[in-house]
Amino acid sequence: MQTVRDIRHNNEGIVIPSGFKANGWADVLPHEMNVLFQAFCYVVTKYETKAEMEQALDELKALEGTFATPTVDMFKSEQDFEGYVKLLNKHKAFFQRSNYEYPNSREEAIQLFSKWGLLLDKGDVWDIPVYPFPDVTGLFKLTEAEQLALSYVKLEALVHPMFSKLVMQLHEQEENSFSYSKADLKAMLNTNDEMLAEVLIKLTPYLEEPIDNMLDIPEDEKMSFTVVWERVYEDFLGQQYTGKNLQ
Repeated sequence: MQTVRDIRHNNEGIVIPSGFKANGWADVLPHEMNVLFQAFCYVVTKYETKAEMEQALDELKALEGTFATPTVDMFKSEQDFEGYVKLLNKHKAFFQRSNYEYPNSREEAIQLFSKWGLLLDKGDVWDIPVYPFPDVTGLFKLTEAEQLALSYVKLEALVHPMFSKLVMQLHEQEENSFSYSKADLKAMLNTNDEMLAEVLIKLTPYLEEPIDNMLDIPEDEKMSFTVVWERVYEDFLGQQYTGKNLQ
């Protein structure tokens, strides 16, 4: 098993395992547990002993008030309070369906993290797995709709970095129109047929015209397509490619 403490010195910033999002945790855990997990990623990356980690958790402002029973005075309006309580009750029901008690304190949340394998208690220190990372589908009772939604999350977690790589490489050429075969693109992305198909499907909304019969085109036949970069800037690349980089 590879853990955060194994790789933390090889990375800049905080190590947050990609499996946390890819394996569904960011979608099924409530906000306060998401925040707590990211706080653990921070202290495990930065500190050497459990005592130091506990002290750092105590001092994090983001954790103040977490797991406290919500009251109206904690919110800007009664409407915000009611919305939070409704969402909290939804998470509690989700936990109960899988025979877990919703945590009432940080300590109880830590016990659940340890039970699920998100947090590794090594006696005098905590650690977090990087690979393999626990999967929500093996630990919770999910409806068909939830399973379908999490399958999409997992697929997107695989496709998105590859899509990002393709967009970056195309953008670096300072062109709008391109001509590549599937073999060319697979070599560029170091991927297989199935994943390339998903990437091309994800690219389609950003093209001036869809590629005709895209999935049936032979491996070595060139595909011509034009990227509408403005759509990419709006939906994907954000501000880092605006201004002087606009074509």
